[in-house]
Parts: sequence; C-alpha cells; structure tokens
Amino acid sequence: MQENRKWLPHYVDAVPLEARRKKTSMYVIALEAWRRGITLKFYNHNEDGKFQIRYSLGYNGRVHHFQGSKGDKVSEEAYDICNNKGLTNDRLVKAGVPTPQGRKFAETATNEEIFSYANKLEYPLVVKPTNGCAGKGVIANIETEKEFVEAVKYVREQLNFPEIIVEQFVTGEEIRIYVLGDKVLGAANRRPANIVGDGVNTVRQLIRIKNKQRKDIPHLYFRPIKMDKEVLHSIEAAGYTLESVPKEGKRIYLRKISNVSAGGDPIDVTDQLTDELKEIAVNAVKAVPGLVQCGVDMIVNPTFTKGVILELNTKAGIGSHLYPIEGEAKDIPKAIIDYYFPETKGMDTESSNVFFDFKSIVDSLQSRSVIDIEVAPVPAITWYAKKYTILGPVNMGIKNIIKKQALDLDLNGYIQKINKNEMEVVVAGTNEAVVDGFKEKLVPFSNVDTISEETYKKPIKKGFEIVNRLNAMTLEHLEDELNMLKKEIDKAEKDRMRYEKRVRNIKQSTSWKLTLPLRKLSMLIRGFFKPQKTLKT
Repeated sequence: MQENRKWLPHYVDAVPLEARRKKTSMYVIALEAWRRGITLKFYNHNEDGKFQIRYSLGYNGRVHHFQGSKGDKVSEEAYDICNNKGLTNDRLVKAGVPTPQGRKFAETATNEEIFSYANKLEYPLVVKPTNGCAGKGVIANIETEKEFVEAVKYVREQLNFPEIIVEQFVTGEEIRIYVLGDKVLGAANRRPANIVGDGVNTVRQLIRIKNKQRKDIPHLYFRPIKMDKEVLHSIEAAGYTLESVPKEGKRIYLRKISNVSAGGDPIDVTDQLTDELKEIAVNAVKAVPGLVQCGVDMIVNPTFTKGVILELNTKAGIGSHLYPIEGEAKDIPKAIIDYYFPETKGMDTESSNVFFDFKSIVDSLQSRSVIDIEVAPVPAITWYAKKYTILGPVNMGIKNIIKKQALDLDLNGYIQKINKNEMEVVVAGTNEAVVDGFKEKLVPFSNVDTISEETYKKPIKKGFEIVNRLNAMTLEHLEDELNMLKKEIDKAEKDRMRYEKRVRNIKQSTSWKLTLPLRKLSMLIRGFFKPQKTLKT
C-alpha cells in the first residue's frame, strides 16, 4: 500500500493520535498557520447544547474563525444550503449544473407517492436523506422495485430520515474535488471498501490486514472496515465466505458507497481532471451564494470527460488529498492559509519538523476546565534533532531525571523504553551544540560505549514527554479495538453454534441413521486395506 504514496514530508508523522479522530483537517490547517507564526487559539463552541472544539487564527490584528476545514468566509446561508441536499440540488439545477435526474420528497410525502415517482425513472436508483452526512442513510444502486420499497421504508422509518431524495444511480467513478475560490486544488477518487486477494490469506484475514494498513494513514486511523451486514452480504454476493482464500490480485468490493468513513480508499486523480470537469466543479460552488471553499462530490464517466454533481460539503475533510493511498498529495492547508492570510504567502513551512501537543488541548476543553487555549509559538519551525539509544539494563527511575534535564536545557522530544535492555531518547532544539552535548547527560545512567546516536528526521512534538508504548493509544482507540474484536468473537461463536446445530440435525436425521451400516462397512474396508507397518530389526 505504501509503494505509490507521494505524501508531503512536513505532514508525515506530524498528526498526533488525538487529531486522527475526525479532527485531522482541523489540526493540519491549524498546524500550517501556527508554523507561519499566526496566532492559534482553540475554544469551545456551544451549538444546540453540545460543545464543539473550534479554532481561530489571528495575524496583524485580523482574526478568522474555523470549524474543521471551513473558514468564516463561507456564509451562514451557504452552509445552510449545502447542509440540505434538497436545497443544494435546487441551486445546482437553477444554475444549469449537471445533476442526476431525481426529485426531493418532503416529510409530508407518502411512500405511495415516492413509489409512483420511482416507477417513472429507470433503474438503478439512489435513496438518500436530505440532511444526512458521511453517507449515512444513502442506499445506492437499487436495481429492483422490491429493493426500492425496502430502502425507502428503511431510510424514512427505521433511520428516521423522513425527507429524502430519489434519483437515478449514475454509474462511473465517484470523486471528491476540493475547490477554493475559483480554483480546483485537488481531486480524489474514493474507491469503495475493498480487499485484494493474495492467494494465501482468507477474506477475514485480508480485512484485518487492510484495517492494520489503514492505521498508517492519519485520517483513516479510526475508520476501519467494519464487519456489518452490508459487508457480509457483499462477500456472499461475490461468491465468497469469510474463510475463502481469494486468488492473487482478485479485488472484492465490500460496500456500494465509497465514503472513506465507511472503509473507502482515497486515490488522487487530480491530473486526470479535464478543463470541462474543473469548470463543472467551480460552477457548482458558484451556484451557492457565499460559498468560497467546498468539497464537491462528482460522478464521472470512465474516460473522465463528463460528470454530474452529487452534493457539496462545506466542512469537507481534506485528509484524502493530503494522504492518498495512491497518487500525489496536494497541500490544501497551505492554499487555505494563503487564501485567508495572503500576507503570509512565501513563508517556508515545508522544511518544518515541529508540531504542537493536541492532547492536553482537547482534554482541557472537553473537561470544561478552560474556556479557550492559545498555543504558544515556537522560536523556530525547524529543529535539529538527535536520537540516543541506551543499550543494556537501565534503571527506569531515570526517566523523570532525563525529562527534567531536557526541559532545563529548553529541549523537546521524548524518552521511551523499547524493552528491558533498550531505551530511546530523542532531543531536539535550535542549538545544535546543546543537542549534541545531551549524550553526556546520559552517561551516568549507562556505560558510554552502549549509547548509540543518530540524526532524527521525523517531526518533533513541542515539549518533552515520557512515552509508555503500552499506554500510547487513547482510551477511545482501545475501546474501538475491543469492540471490533468482540464482534469478530461473537461472529465466530455464532458460526460455531450454527455448524454444531447442523451436525446435530444431520446425526438425528433418518438418512444418517439408515446409512449407519454402510458407514461402518466402509470403515471396516478401509481398515482391512490399510497398509500394515513393518517392524525393522
């Protein structure tokens, strides 16, 4: 999965674990601004009784407020329109932007009215709520009237989305295009959740391997492929079971929708966009008053010459453009900060290897112990760093001493026990002599001959911490892992019980009892003709 990646070095390993749960876009934009010397402040925002973390960026007396990737240059009217797929569709149609043929149905519409309208369209169809998000409630590629009836009832009654859109399912590639102003910054093809056979591993194992690979990608870290009914149905429909071993190179799709939150793969396709497709995306954004930045969802034909707009997203995640599984990353955070703070253009942040602590910010805001937090600036955005490895038995009581020494010298980094005979210490700062000299601070705790050193090239978090590898994961992450494991165990237990029941039923059947003499005879014959071992003397 890593062979085709072309990520931007200053964003690699620079997103802390706490930012990977639906806050990746927020963090990387804030990080870009912070590295430029823009004042960064996080605060709680009360929205309908729920607190959400937002942030502001200030420079030369001018302040802009952000929610995720959306800045305050996006008007409230634009946000309200894009938040309702029905209103969005009305604007797009009015502006002459190509969209799939379809219609919005209000909460007061009866199911019979919806069924009647669907019969006038050609299958396959799509049913989606007007106010859904992240693909929730979207049922695509409905091929029969029976499936359509079930889908409508499910979305309106079980999911409680009474206002829906019914439209034709347009086949092709679904791509997310990010538009800022009148420019297309990037495009990502979102391939539905899938696995590729290797001729060795089972479907179940391939899903587990794929989920492990997704943890290498910041915005996919908490977005595994979940083993639900849709996934199991897709596996069965493809002619496999969880224990099947697909041939090498055989791709099996596990979902119909392509959202990365549902296990989809982001692939950069910016270079494949024609001028016509770019114009459609820009015109879609222009169709909504006050919309200056947006993620545009589009279906394009296989040759990338024609496309139709599905929806517009004001708070579109930009992780797919920064961390594509295949293709080249696009520096959208840089473009956003350039747009909001043009006077900071040209500042070099691409050489930066510094990022700020996010966990303490999130913890403090969520505990309501503070109203807002301003992130302290750093004297330089590029630090000189060294990694020292202490080999041999080490007294773990030295961790706090080493941490204090590093902080006294204004150094950043961490200390971490690798195993009982190995400890890793990383220190970074603006003074190379101080960083190089830190090795002498470690000598009293080990034989000098057992301390190795090397230049450290990964990004460094501001501050100095003691890292416990066993406790490095957040509680939420551990709960996610535990829930997934429980589901797999429950599934395995249900399979075991089902097979045991089948065996009992077979043994209790009349045919099994009637064939008992034949089975005994067969065993005798096999025993009679079985080769006898000869003792050698």
